[in-house]
This record gives sequence, structure tokens and C-alpha cells, in this order.
Amino acid sequence: MRSVIQEELFGPEQYTRLCSFCRGEFPRSSEFFPDGRCNDGMASFCRKCAHLRVQLKSSAKKMGPKFSQASLLEKVCKDCGERKPLREFYMSSHSQDGKTSSCKNCIDENYDLKQKRKHHPEGESVYFIQDSRNKRVKISSGSNPYLDLENMQQGSSETLHILASFETSHEESADNIVSTLQSLFQTHHSGNGWFDMVPSLAQYISLIKHGDSEKAKLLLSPIENSGNNSFSKTVSKEV
Repeated sequence: MRSVIQEELFGPEQYTRLCSFCRGEFPRSSEFFPDGRCNDGMASFCRKCAHLRVQLKSSAKKMGPKFSQASLLEKVCKDCGERKPLREFYMSSHSQDGKTSSCKNCIDENYDLKQKRKHHPEGESVYFIQDSRNKRVKISSGSNPYLDLENMQQGSSETLHILASFETSHEESADNIVSTLQSLFQTHHSGNGWFDMVPSLAQYISLIKHGDSEKAKLLLSPIENSGNNSFSKTVSKEV
């Protein structure tokens, strides 16, 4: 009914339809949709996707019968390294396949990361960064955790993300807290400030993430009493 009313008001070429392949919305005209078997005489996919389908079929023939055409409808995201369907990528006029090199999730996450970095207040923070494959956690500090994360990500083949962070009054306090935490979990140190995600560390980070510094301090008391007794003096003032 909607299409009939639109056609009466605007003409057959002035209302839109969705491409079944990329899900983009385009004017319903031969300029955007090739001839096809739909009721309006057009294909269900747009011309750009039609061109892509031709390329995929041609590539499949060159690769031989053992090559799955389904794999040509997927690509690997350059950020997360995961193979995903093409519909999980945004449209791009600058790439050969008409899709962005990064998936939608990574592009959205990078945008959110840049916004957080842009609006992150000045100050020194203690933060916990985790890699997606080994689940290891880096305990460190800096004036801008999100900028540090971006720099680390450029040199890492694994996807990294911030688990939690909290601000301190000055750089020396942040350094003292990091040093104390690293001493407490020294037996789980895997190198270069990275630590295995043991249950006590996971619980501590979870409490910090939810703003419960008192419980976080109590959680580490048994570890603190068996090793470094300076933890409560340092963290109780800053966390």
C-alpha cells in the first residue's frame, strides 16, 4: 500500500527500497537497481552489489570448484582479525570490494575510544588493559589511558581493551600504586608489566570498575599481609 501511495504522489522513481545484499537504501530506479525478477522488474540488490557478485563469481571460477563461493562473501577485519560476512562491514567507495577494511564493530569501538580520549580529564590514572587472546592484564599508569591503549594496540597483534581505570592525585601516587599492585601479583607476572588474570586480580578489577574501592582493598588484605604492607597506606588514599 505504501509503495502505491508513494508512486501516486511522487512517481515510480522517487521512493526508495533496500538492497537485500548491503542493506543500503536507494531510490527505486534503474540507475541504482538492475533488471531483475522482483514485482517492479528490478533486482533485489543494488548495482554496486550486482557488480560485486559478478566479481565474486569470476573469482570463484578462477579458484576452482573446491573454492567456496561463501568465502568470497566474507572478509577479514584488519583490526580484530576475525572473518565476518560482508554485511558486517560498512560501504566504502574507496575499496575494491565496496566495503571498509574494518568491521562495523571495530569502527564503532574506535570512534567511541576517540571520543573518550578526547573528553578524558587531565590527571594521572592507574589502568588495567587486557588482551583478547591470552586474557593477560597489563597494570600500568598514565595521564591518558585511552591514548596509551591506542599506542599499545598499534604494536600488538591482539585486540586490547581497558577493563578499568581510576584517577589519582598525581603521578607519584599512581606510580606507587602500580608498583604495589605489581609486587602483590609478582608470582603471576608474565613479563613487561603483563600479569595472568588470576581470580583475585579479576575480582579486584571488577570492584574497581564498579567504584567499590573499600571492598577492593579488603580483598587484597590476605595478599598484602603475606608480602607488601604498604598497599593499604597507598591505595586507601588514592582509590
